[in-house]
Parts: sequence; structure tokens; C-alpha cells
Amino acid sequence: MGLAALRLATMLLSLTFSVNAAAETPFERQVLVLLNEARAKPQRYAEELRQYRGYFHANLVRYPGMDAAIETQEGVKVVDETIGFLGHQSSLGSIEPSALLRATAHDLVADQSKSGATGHEGADGTSPGDRSQRRGGGPYVAEVITYGSIDPADVVRQLIVDDGVADRGHRGIIYSPELRFAGVSCGSHPEYRTMCVIDLGIFPDGSYPARGTRMAAR
Repeated sequence: MGLAALRLATMLLSLTFSVNAAAETPFERQVLVLLNEARAKPQRYAEELRQYRGYFHANLVRYPGMDAAIETQEGVKVVDETIGFLGHQSSLGSIEPSALLRATAHDLVADQSKSGATGHEGADGTSPGDRSQRRGGGPYVAEVITYGSIDPADVVRQLIVDDGVADRGHRGIIYSPELRFAGVSCGSHPEYRTMCVIDLGIFPDGSYPARGTRMAAR
């Protein structure tokens, strides 16, 4: 087998492994659907946040039909700020699913569902880019994580509202026009009950455009 054929076989094996990392769930598919809806129609999403705002009692959110309240750090102030942001946000194209990026997200979920850790670093010290490279991809991966979400809509809302995150970094990633591919993996967490990891890339394999390559507008 020649070197080129060997590289191709290795790449295909890596992608096959990525696809087989775990079966995608309806919950995970819905997260990406709702994420794309919020990107495509930010002003409509702002209307949903206005309804969400009505569930606040000081810094507590109490959803209809739920006995327990969810405590936030910033209360309605950050919701109002998000609504203002969305009012000036342009529509963005859809983020397409990537099997490799989903596998890198799944690796962190599998890790933290056992360890109970939080954050972007795996137990072995690996970053999102490291996990992508381990799967045969490139290192250019942006990662967002939610803990304790009650449903797919709550996952997306946590990331866009970005309560308690001073630089609104998760929101910035969600509304980045360059990030066009993503993988979503959700699972259990010992402390927060649930967690969802979304790994995003400019390309589906976590690579970066070659120098001189022009990115098509979306």
C-alpha cells in the first residue's frame, strides 16, 4: 500500500470510529435544530426570551408546572441585554452536523460523566483541539458546554443568554459566522445531573482554511 493510500485508509478509519462513538439521540438533534433557528431568526428568538423573562422572580426562574426554581446570577438584566443584542444581530446560515466534531464532544461527556469535573479540559489534560486531533481532525475547534439544562431549548438559551459569563463568550461562538459545522453530545453529570457539549469548527474536521483561501459569505 502506497503512502497516499495509507493516509486515506487511516482517515477513513478515523471517521468511521468517530461516527460509531455513540448513537446520536433525538435530544442532541433537537439542540442543533434550535441552535440553527436562533441563528437564522435572531429577532424571533428575542421574542422567546421576552416570554422567558416573565418566569423570573428576582434572580430565580420558575417555569410553569415546575415546583423547583432555578437560580441565576444576573437575573432579568442579562436577559434584557441579550434581547438588545439579538435586535441588531443579522441572520446567519445553518450549522451543519459533523460526525468528527460530535465524537470530540462525546469524549468530554464520557470523561466528565464519570469524573464529575467541569470545564473544557479532559482528565488527561486534553483540550478540544487535542481531542479533535486524536480523532484524526485538526485543532481548530471552539467548544461550548452547558450543565444542568432541563431540555434542548434550555441548552440553547443558556449559551445565548450566557448568564454569569462576563465576556459573553458562548454567545459570541454561537453567533460566529465562520463556524459552520458542529457536533452535539449530551449526557449525565454527577453534580449537575445533565451536561451538553457542542464542538464547532470552520470545517467539519476541525481544520483551518489554507492561506489565501477565501471564505464564502453565509
